[in-house]
Amino acid sequence: MKEDMSTYGVTELLPEEASAISGGLFWGVVWAAVTLLAFVASTIAEGAVRYKIHG
Repeated sequence: MKEDMSTYGVTELLPEEASAISGGLFWGVVWAAVTLLAFVASTIAEGAVRYKIHG
């Protein structure tokens, strides 16, 4: 059921616009930041373990 959207003074979004508004790029940036943080944490932990074993 499709309403007459012009009555309400709004326009219909294209799928690309809806994706961008709902956070299409945002979640990619969040995922990259979390992955980088996990990599750094595991690198530090590995260094600490190696230092404890060989230090």
